[in-house]
Amino acid sequence: MSIPLTFGELHEGATFISFPTDGDDSGHGGFRKSQYVFTKLRQSVGSKDENAMRNCDGTLSLFPSSMQVINVE
Repeated sequence: MSIPLTFGELHEGATFISFPTDGDDSGHGGFRKSQYVFTKLRQSVGSKDENAMRNCDGTLSLFPSSMQVINVE
């Protein structure tokens, strides 16, 4: 049985997408839209500490260590 990778398991500098989840295909999950590619900056150390950057525009984001991701080197 395969186990999804989590954000906490990625090394700093890794590029990834969020693990796709079921949704409405209109921005709230879904499988028919493209995913943003992010780069991990650091491990989360607090609830308000941004730890990833969206590659297309530099927007900073916060990902919990347990969030499922797909590495996209």
